[in-house]
Order: sequence, then structure tokens, then C-alpha cells
Amino acid sequence: MKSFFKERRCLSARELQRYANHELSPRQAHEVEAHLLDCPLCAAAAEGYTDHSFSAADEAALEELGAIHFPARGRSFPRVWMNQAAAVLLIVAGAYALWQYESATRHQAIFAAYYEPLQPAYLSLRSAAIVTGTTMDAGLKAALQLYDQGDFKGSLVFLERYLNEHPEDVQAGLLMASALLGDWQPERAINILHQMEETTVEKGDLYWLLVLAHIQNDELGTAMALLNQTAFQGARAEKAAHLEAELEP
Repeated sequence: MKSFFKERRCLSARELQRYANHELSPRQAHEVEAHLLDCPLCAAAAEGYTDHSFSAADEAALEELGAIHFPARGRSFPRVWMNQAAAVLLIVAGAYALWQYESATRHQAIFAAYYEPLQPAYLSLRSAAIVTGTTMDAGLKAALQLYDQGDFKGSLVFLERYLNEHPEDVQAGLLMASALLGDWQPERAINILHQMEETTVEKGDLYWLLVLAHIQNDELGTAMALLNQTAFQGARAEKAAHLEAELEP
């Protein structure tokens, strides 16, 4: 590996990270330490690095700082200037990290606000079957029980097995799509829902789940287009209007 300090540039975030994690060779670590003695800015960054993590974009910003030639050993920075510089760097890094976090979690927050596990007629039918003694497929019964308890991953095992034997049961297919969203598997849910578009399943339920699946998959434009194309009825129409407003750029 070539020397870190050609042209006496500042350390990159990656170099600081490797130094903090003891991933450098003894020679490389010695070069880092020698640079830290000459560079108060990098020394301050190294000292606080264990409490802060930096992204690739932050590293690029630090690389730009590398073009600046700082005073060599023997000429110290005024303490106030050094504190101000460190504060500015932390503010910039923190603001960028917050922006990244908010961008990454926006679709998750919207999904969480609007997703409610679908309550198909099966749940009431299961109760009726218990009261009247009507028989129900054991696998489907187990799936409904787990689904009703919020154990979507567990319910999927039984639903898949049941649908392999009863592929014509569109209600079970819809239930599986809802469970997949509860288990955060949007791509599988989207695939199943598209396969059911030509069936007799309730289209309001189908397209509402499809909108939520695209949101969960961070495809907000697709979700918005689907909202505009679908005429939801009743209480769901009001929800759709609120959701559309939230999806506006």
C-alpha cells in the first residue's frame, strides 16, 4: 500500500476507520500517528472517531479537505479555530447523516402508518367453524391462528403449503400477500397480487395491498400512479386521499 501522506493530505474517513479498528500494518499505523502529531484537525477527528461513524459521502468531503495544506509541525492552530473547524465538520456530517436516514426511512414510515393486516372473511369463518363444529383444513386453521396473533412468518409456512394444494383459493392468496407485507417481503407480495388481478378476489383489497407493497419496496412513484388509477370506496377512499397527499414530492 502506498504511503498515506503523499503531499501531506488529510486522512480519509476510511483511513481513520481502519486506524481506529486496528486494521493497519505497524508501518501504516506509525505513519498515521506521525501525521496526527502534525495535523490537529485529523487528531481531533481520530479522537472522536470511536463515537461517530462516517458514510462514503462524508469520506469524499474529507478527501476534498486533503487538498488543503495545513501548517507543519511547530506551527499550531489557534485553539478557537480548531474547535470551530471540528464543530463545522461534525454539523455537516450529522446533517448529511440525518438527511440520508430520513430519505431511507420515509417509505418505511409511510407504510407503517397505513398498513393494517387484512382481516379477510376467513377469520370470522374460522370462529363460526369452531362454534358449529364445521371442519376446516388443519393447515389453513393453523395459518389463521398465527396470522391473527401477528406471527406472519409462522403463518406463511402453512399458507404456502395450503395454497400449493388449493391454488384456486383467492382469499388465501390475498391473506398470504398481507402476511408477506407483515413479514416485510414486498417483492413476493407484489408478484402474488399481480397474479391475482384476473381472479374474482375483491379488487379494493388487492389494489390497496399492491399500493402498500410498492411503498414498502420504496417505489413511491409506482404507488402514486396506482392510487390515481384506482377508485377506492368508502373509508378506504379517504385513506387513499391522505396517502396520496403524503406521497406528493
